[in-house]
Amino acid sequence: MLSTIRVITFASVTMNLLSAVAADPAVQPAGYVPSVQPSSSAQVVRFSQQPTEVGSRVLQQVSVDLEINSTIVQSGQIANQSTTSIRRRQQRLIEALEVAQGGVRRAKVSFPLSRSMSPVDPDPKTEVTQVVEGKSYLVTRNGQQLFITDTDGVLPPRDQYEIVLSSIQTLGLPNPLARFLTSRTIRLGDRLQLPKEVANRLMGFGDQLGQVQRFELELKELRQIDGQNCALFDTKFNIVEGSDAPTTIDVQGQMTIETATCRTIAASFSGPLKMKAFDTNTQYTAEGSLQVAIQSRYEKAVK
Repeated sequence: MLSTIRVITFASVTMNLLSAVAADPAVQPAGYVPSVQPSSSAQVVRFSQQPTEVGSRVLQQVSVDLEINSTIVQSGQIANQSTTSIRRRQQRLIEALEVAQGGVRRAKVSFPLSRSMSPVDPDPKTEVTQVVEGKSYLVTRNGQQLFITDTDGVLPPRDQYEIVLSSIQTLGLPNPLARFLTSRTIRLGDRLQLPKEVANRLMGFGDQLGQVQRFELELKELRQIDGQNCALFDTKFNIVEGSDAPTTIDVQGQMTIETATCRTIAASFSGPLKMKAFDTNTQYTAEGSLQVAIQSRYEKAVK
C-alpha cells in the first residue's frame, strides 16, 4: 500500500509540475488566434523576451490523465492487482495586476472550469467539480513564496488554497528555459540538451520529489501563428524518484514557443511510468501512462 501511495503521489506531483511549467503564466503582451502559416524566414532563430504589462491576460486550458496498473506478488503468487486512474481538467484565466522587473508580482486568477477524478474521491471513476471552479483569487509573488487570498483579501479554505497553489506555482518566477533559449542561436534540426540544474529548476523538483536526469529539445519547425514567429520543439526528458526502488517517467512531446516572447502557447506530453520494489517475500510493480496537454491564449492589455 505504501508503494502504491508513493507512486501515485510522485506521479501526481509530476502532473502538477508539468501543467504548471508548460503553461507558463508569465503573461506578456501579444495576441493569438489559431491561424497558422509556414514561416518564410531563414531556418535560424534567435529567441527574446518582453516585459509583462499590467492588464495583460492569458487563458490556459490544461488536461492531465494518469493510469497506473499495480501488481503485488507474495511468495510467488499474485496477491493483488489494481488499476488507478487520475484525471484533471482545468481552465484558468490569469490577469496581471502588478508587475516588477518585467514579471508578474500580483495577479487575479480565475477558474471557469476545474474538474478532477481521483482514487481519493467517494466515486473514483466519476469526474467531480473542484471547489475552485467559478471562483477567483488574488495571488502575490514575494521571492520564492506565493500569497493567496480570495478577492476580498481573505485567506481561502485549505482545500481551495492547495488547488490554486499547485495550479500556478511558477507564477512570477523567471523561466529557466527562456534564459537558456535566449542565450544562443538555434538552427532547424538542432538538438539541445539542458544542463541538469536548469532542467530541475524548470520542473520545480527538489531532492525530496525527484530529479530530471535528461531533458532534450529538437527544433523541428518554424511557423507563424497569427503573424507571430513560433518554434516547434520535440521534447524528451526522464524523471527519476528514489534510489532503492526508483520510479521513472520517460516523457516525450512537443512544445510550441513564440520566438519574440519565449511564451509557450501549446504543449503536449506523454510517457510511460514504471516502478518496482521488493520487501522480504513481497514484490510490488507498477506500470502506467501519463498524458498532459496545454493550450494558452494571450490577450493584450487594454490601453
